Amino acid sequence: MIFHSIERLAPPFVSVSELGLVIADDGELLVRNHEMKLLFFLQADCEQEIEGLGRFPVKTGDICVVPRTCRQHYRQVAAKDSARLHVLKIALSPAALSAPGESADKAPPNGDPEADLTAFVRHHFTEIRHLPGAQDARMQEIMLAIRREAEEHRAGIRHRVRALCTNLVVHVARLLHDGPTAAKTTAAGHGFAANQAKEYLRRNFSKPLTLGEIAWHTKVSEEHLARIFRKVTGQTVFDYLRTIRLETAKTLLINSSKTLTEIAAETGFGSLSLFSRNFTKYIGQSPSAYRHDRAQHVRW
Repeated sequence: MIFHSIERLAPPFVSVSELGLVIADDGELLVRNHEMKLLFFLQADCEQEIEGLGRFPVKTGDICVVPRTCRQHYRQVAAKDSARLHVLKIALSPAALSAPGESADKAPPNGDPEADLTAFVRHHFTEIRHLPGAQDARMQEIMLAIRREAEEHRAGIRHRVRALCTNLVVHVARLLHDGPTAAKTTAAGHGFAANQAKEYLRRNFSKPLTLGEIAWHTKVSEEHLARIFRKVTGQTVFDYLRTIRLETAKTLLINSSKTLTEIAAETGFGSLSLFSRNFTKYIGQSPSAYRHDRAQHVRW
């Protein structure tokens, strides 16, 4: 199911799409991949097998880099809960594809990777890779911006989305080549503390959080956290938390059969009335109306 898709982007991008995949009752979904793509799993709990990489578990927050044609098998790990996946897919042009079996040390040069974006993609994405839990707060903010562009469809949408996709591509390339420790910083500046708070909110949004608990995990005082978070993000801590909860609720509304009460509980709102009130106020329509409206726009 295609929930959102922005196409005809300038090279090396072909499209960016928000997809729903359903694993069949027999427990397997086969995807014959004929494109280069980056997959960001927004909701997932299954097993995947890719030719040349083997089997591995796929969870919410994972990233997969698939730079060549191959077969992908998605398999359920539980009879019910792992049947649906929700994915943001960035599809790239054939010019960026690696040849089957081509590895990093054999890929032919194709321009300066710092001067041409297609060459950058071809240089950095040479192998199928699975990055478990690699999505961070910055990536999720970019994906949220892409979703908003798809929903609002304002002037300049393709220019804006291409820039956002470029940002995501660079983030993933740095993850692949810098290693897990390179992204960490010892700086104690405002941005570092705010990012720590963002990551804590992203991992724990379903829980009933207090400012004191968030500040304790960020290792600053409540007053200091509240001040620097607004300075860095332009939002309060709880405005940011509400955005995470509402966007997660959107994902569940358009690609799950969960009831509104179940979604309210899973996204940390605590009650259906609180969930409905917040969703209607900040999204502009009720949860049930949003679910119905997005269902009318699904393409198969």
